[in-house]
Amino acid sequence: LHRVDRRQRQMCIRDRAKAAQVVSTQSTGTSTMEKPIRRVLILMAMRAEAQDVIKTLSLHLRTDLIFDPCLNSVCYSSGLLKDSYEIFLLTCGTRIVNGLKREEGEVVVDAVGTTCAALAAWEGIRLLKPDLIISAGTCGGVGSKGANIGDVYLSTDSFKYHDRRISLGDYKTYGIGNYPCLECPNLLKWLPDLKSGVVSTGDSLDNMDPAEREQFYHNNATVKEMEAAAVAEVAQLKGVWIIGVKAVTDLIDKLKGTDTLAQDDNKDVDHLIGGSNYDDAADQFVKNFTLAVNRLAETVPKIVHFLLGNCLLYTSPSPRDRQKSRMQSSA
Repeated sequence: LHRVDRRQRQMCIRDRAKAAQVVSTQSTGTSTMEKPIRRVLILMAMRAEAQDVIKTLSLHLRTDLIFDPCLNSVCYSSGLLKDSYEIFLLTCGTRIVNGLKREEGEVVVDAVGTTCAALAAWEGIRLLKPDLIISAGTCGGVGSKGANIGDVYLSTDSFKYHDRRISLGDYKTYGIGNYPCLECPNLLKWLPDLKSGVVSTGDSLDNMDPAEREQFYHNNATVKEMEAAAVAEVAQLKGVWIIGVKAVTDLIDKLKGTDTLAQDDNKDVDHLIGGSNYDDAADQFVKNFTLAVNRLAETVPKIVHFLLGNCLLYTSPSPRDRQKSRMQSSA
């Protein structure tokens, strides 16, 4: 037992050291980022979001990998590709809906939301040992910031929460999260149709209430979704880099019954109105889901093939570019 405890402590120390490297190399771009990306894990919540990505990447079901059976996560992979590259796709599984039964039996739904995403991320990292995680799926977008239905966004800055509000000293900032995101300006240059913005996470598909909306705009976010910050928190703990790739199904600032966008000012949000004044997010989601999923299936494989074989450092500005930016800032 003492030997087991010692091994567990050593594993925790190693993971914390890797996590510290992730945070420090985010700004410094040291040699730890020069390792080639060989294993990419795509994490998706809904089976319907994942189906076309699986087909496009020619992934196959993996039944030989023993994930915790309680999670019902389903894993697909490319198998070993040239130069030992491998692509994995993991869904968050399914859950029985408590308190809801029909004549045919129990009701089962996709395991969406932060808790299921964090559990799947932990198991995915433990078993698959990825060099990089892609949190992929659908999202809401801010039309007044240029988002359109079907646009695909790449995460930037950091992953944040808009519904985890803890107004208690340092816990307030802890609640927001600010989990590290791998910046990929070279990827944005390579895929000019790809947009970028801050991803903000909450556990509701519904329209945000004024307090959530206020935090969302204080986050300077463009993308609203339900999993990425939870995955990013686990990724930071385990010392793995993460990006978010999200396709827009609904515009969160579209006023009900009109084509008008609310001009919410993220510097002064005292005037924000309640969620009932906006077009219903769920209705927009259902209407535009197929379009968004098709755009994901087109874009995610391109992103994966760009990343494989490149080092983490290449996805970020080169050392020469960073030196130029420092010189410009000091000028």
